[in-house]
Amino acid sequence: MGLSNFTGSTDDDAAPPHGPGGGAGLPPVFPFSGMPVSAGDDTAAAEEMLVNYNERFVNAEPTLFRDRLIEQTLSVLIGRTKPNALLVGPAGVGKTKIVEDIARRIALGDTLIPDQLKTHTVFELPLSNLVAGSSLVGALEQKVKSILDFASDPKNKVILFMDEVHQLTAGAESGTYGKIAQILKPAMARGDLQVIGATTTQEARSLDDDPAFKRRFSRLVVDELTPAQTIDILARIRPGMLAHYTHRISVADEVLPAIVRIADENMNAGTGSHRPDNAITLLDRAMADRVLEQKRLMATAQASGDNATVQALQAIACVPLTEARVVDVARRMLTGTTVKHSVDVAGLRASLHRHLQGQDPVLDTLVDRVGREELDVFPRTAPIAWLFAGASGVGKTASAKIIAGQVTGQEPVILNMTEFHHESSMSRIVGAPAGYIGSDSNAELPFDSLESNPHRVVLLDEFEKADRAVQRLFLQALDEGFITTARGKRIDFSKALVIATTNAARESLDGRQTGFGTGPKTVSHRSLNTALAQVFDAELLGRFSLVIGFNPIDEDSYGRILSSHYVQQRERILEARPRLAHALPPAIPASDLRVILEQSFVREHGARPAARAIRTWIEDRLLAARGAQQNASAPGVLVPAQDAAAGEQL
Repeated sequence: MGLSNFTGSTDDDAAPPHGPGGGAGLPPVFPFSGMPVSAGDDTAAAEEMLVNYNERFVNAEPTLFRDRLIEQTLSVLIGRTKPNALLVGPAGVGKTKIVEDIARRIALGDTLIPDQLKTHTVFELPLSNLVAGSSLVGALEQKVKSILDFASDPKNKVILFMDEVHQLTAGAESGTYGKIAQILKPAMARGDLQVIGATTTQEARSLDDDPAFKRRFSRLVVDELTPAQTIDILARIRPGMLAHYTHRISVADEVLPAIVRIADENMNAGTGSHRPDNAITLLDRAMADRVLEQKRLMATAQASGDNATVQALQAIACVPLTEARVVDVARRMLTGTTVKHSVDVAGLRASLHRHLQGQDPVLDTLVDRVGREELDVFPRTAPIAWLFAGASGVGKTASAKIIAGQVTGQEPVILNMTEFHHESSMSRIVGAPAGYIGSDSNAELPFDSLESNPHRVVLLDEFEKADRAVQRLFLQALDEGFITTARGKRIDFSKALVIATTNAARESLDGRQTGFGTGPKTVSHRSLNTALAQVFDAELLGRFSLVIGFNPIDEDSYGRILSSHYVQQRERILEARPRLAHALPPAIPASDLRVILEQSFVREHGARPAARAIRTWIEDRLLAARGAQQNASAPGVLVPAQDAAAGEQL
């Protein structure tokens, strides 16, 4: 029975099972799914993957202050050989905007456009459009070829724009984008294509991996605009911004320079954006924030039934954008919801004097410095940098932690510099250089937290024990306010408080006060710096705005430290186990305190033995009370009433 019984056709109508000549036929060849099969379809498919800039930006705002760069780009495009321009510059300087303006000028027939380009069309090639749906072998190459045929056809008059062009070489190792570059190179070398590429200064280094591809381009540097030029741009786009927010916000002329300044101070390090993009973004976000605040106030007033406030808000036709609002928005853009912690100077003074003994003049100086910095009347681009010198156990690290808690409300970012005794350990701070193990790691670096909150205290503990190369790494941070990682990313230190501690010059400080008091025992600031200069480079010491020496701990101070430690430990123990109150007196008896002091005080160790000594004394008291309880429970044993009462609580 033939297939005709099922299909309605005769066996004679069926296709022959063999190819021409009666031999075995080859399997049919199917085109790639979704790929063009004719010239017309090929052109249509190519245009679907491209973005027509002439149509999109014909009514766009003209680009200011870029006429010279536009002329240079056009001169490259009309060249006889290699008419391919590469725009290189920092992020946010307006590289893509230059291409958009070229498309606008061509669409409007601008007189600046040369005759060779008057009828051309600028198309953007999003690289993601090429990769999408190219899972089959050869599909990617077929897509690139169709675009290449379309763009190189003189009748189509195409200028091809590729943003983030560095991806063509940066992804060469994966074999995806690298294929695109290999297909484009011959056509670009012959001059069959007119291409504009754009990439950032940092990412342009990826093009060095493919010198042949890089050689096809003429490099044009796009510099950052000046603050004055950026102000003019803000003034030009302001009407469009106001219309977007339905004229509910007003932006005065005097606010525009503040926006540019605040954007430079707060956004460059965090976002990596530059003028004019950072200022435009800040203006947009500040206006949006102002609109939402009005909505929030209105909703709150309506929910609480405050009709007077509702009417007052409704009467406001236009809300002004203030400089304070711009500053607040800039900080939140950089750090999320984090804002600078308000400092209680009186509380800081009390906390320092409560926890540290024998350092009253030093602590008063530190509190005074914090109060001065809190005034915030002078702009600064570098962090506050202090160097605490002194013997071990005098309170350098403890004071830094207390200051961090009071000034920022958080623990400090602590680096134990003894772990960085070799030059190679720098990679743990800034990451491994390219080509080294770990260079592609996404592990968190010590100062990544500054990106989310730049108002932090950075504690470089025992700074003198770090390798000289590691110490010099912080020269840039202390002077210019940032550190550059191995990947070229800037970490902002300008709003941080950097405190370095050192045991260096302790011989000069032994038994003397530094910079305080009178008489021959006083060590001057110059003498202290002379002693520190034997350990640190002079240029590094010059970066610290305050170099202060902590006094060594004497016996009187040590006795007060013992008493303070005991009170703190007793409060902690009684809070957890109140029944031990009878075993621990409110204060250490004077005779016991003297014994503890004589047994544990070592001048070179400072206050470090105090905690261990107090712990031992408390444990002795508790063990004695427990023994008294056990003896009291034994028949025929008489125990003093005081010891028995204490033992019953254990």
